[in-house]
Amino acid sequence: MQKIAEAAGKRDLATVVAQARKAAELEDMKKTVQSIEEKLNSLKTPTTPVTSERQLEVKLRELPVEITGGMLRQNLLTLTTHVKRGRIRVGEELTVEAYPSGERFHTDLMMNGNKLRERGAIGRFYHEAGVREGDFAVLVEVAPSRWTLKKAPHGQYQSRRSLLASL
Repeated sequence: MQKIAEAAGKRDLATVVAQARKAAELEDMKKTVQSIEEKLNSLKTPTTPVTSERQLEVKLRELPVEITGGMLRQNLLTLTTHVKRGRIRVGEELTVEAYPSGERFHTDLMMNGNKLRERGAIGRFYHEAGVREGDFAVLVEVAPSRWTLKKAPHGQYQSRRSLLASL
């Protein structure tokens, strides 16, 4: 980030873009390593029953998605990037609790467009959470096949486009 700031100060756009790519790649790798470590730790722990409170504390997978204008207009949540990286599979069934409303819905990840099938609930989530184009929504797995869907706090996940736009 310091190199990006220095390059921005010199108005060296090529270096800013290159460093922003590296930063985004490093962030992705960091999250992948954390996910692998969490899965390894869960395999090491004894197979004792886990209470529901404990299940809600465990993050199995975290899937941030930058929301586009098309997603908003059509009530879509597409997970193409995560499908390509092997973080989620087409056909996977999800029970999702959307915040802030608390609405629960069942859906699956469709092959056509790598999008969640339940568009009505997605649209209600966008409306209730005040999601706008460029915001991030994040699906967090709290137990196998159980997920939460929230609007990510501003700046928690920042796209390369928004990094460059802020310079």
